[in-house]
Amino acid sequence: MELIILRHPETIANKEKLYIGQTESDYTEKGIKQFNEILEDFKYDIDHIYTSPLNRCKILAKELGKKLDVDFELIESLNEMNFGIFDSKNYKEVQKLYQKAWNKWIVDYINYTIPEGESLRDLYERVEEFLNELKKKEDGTFLLITHGGVIQTLITLLLDFHIDDRWHFKISEGALIEISYVDDYGIINNLINY
Repeated sequence: MELIILRHPETIANKEKLYIGQTESDYTEKGIKQFNEILEDFKYDIDHIYTSPLNRCKILAKELGKKLDVDFELIESLNEMNFGIFDSKNYKEVQKLYQKAWNKWIVDYINYTIPEGESLRDLYERVEEFLNELKKKEDGTFLLITHGGVIQTLITLLLDFHIDDRWHFKISEGALIEISYVDDYGIINNLINY
C-alpha cells in the first residue's frame, strides 16, 4: 500500500497560532498559493482519496479528485483533534481562561480529555481504527488529506513509533509525505513542503 498524506494549506487560524481543531478557518494568501501549487504539481496515480470533512481539506480533495478523475470520501476519523474549550484560542488565552484545565493537559496531554473536546489518546484510537480498515483494502495508492495532528498520528502508527514520538517531526501546512507500507512495515519515501 502506498500512502500520499497531505496536510491542508495554511489557514488564518494557523497563521494566528490558534488551537484550531474542528472549527472552520479560511486559507490565508499563502494558503491559496499553496493550494494552487499543490493542484498544479500533483502527479501521483491515485486509486482513492480520503479526506477530513473540514473545508480546509475537503475543498482540496474535491479539486484534486476532479483533476485526477478519482472519487473522494469524507472520513470523520481524519478530523483534527477536538480542542474543546481551547479551540480558536492561543496558548496564552487558554492559560489565562482555563488555567486548571491547561495545567491538567500539560501534565498528561496524552490521556487528559479537554473539556468539550477529546484527548490525544482519543485521536490516536480513531485514526488507528481508520488505518486498520484501510489496511484491509486491496493494495493501492491512497491520498489522505488531513491535519497536522492526524498526520503525526498516522506516522507514529505506520512507522511503529510510540505515541509520544510524534514531537520528533513537524508537519507544516501544505506538507506532502509519501509512505510505503508493506507487511506491516512503513517507510517514508519523500517529504515535500509547498
